[in-house]
Amino acid sequence: MRYKNLFFAFSIEIFFGLFTSILIIVLGFKAIAFLSLFALRPFILEKERISAQDEFWYKYFQLGKNSLIIFAVLIILVSLFVEFFVHNNFLYENKDRVLHLLIPLYIMIHGLVGVLSLNNNSLK
Repeated sequence: MRYKNLFFAFSIEIFFGLFTSILIIVLGFKAIAFLSLFALRPFILEKERISAQDEFWYKYFQLGKNSLIIFAVLIILVSLFVEFFVHNNFLYENKDRVLHLLIPLYIMIHGLVGVLSLNNNSLK
């Protein structure tokens, strides 16, 4: 099953990823419970069947793979930036918040890559 309105589904991912990241920064790791509302998405959005031969499966797999690659590069760039330009132990002192930010940031990046791929007509 896939969502009929993919733009709205990916926009929800962006919203939940961004809002949960902000909540974790402000309130701490307990704010990750906000992601439990993300589980309501399959019950709210309309779905349609996908045939087994549809290219959507391949494109959606590529979308996840591209999101993961972008996320890994982003982690490397942020850690290099902190290592070279921040002169205190920022990552060590805030390791609990940084680690809890990984899940919502991946959800947000997946939504952004999904919206961009919809604009390129590769997922329609």
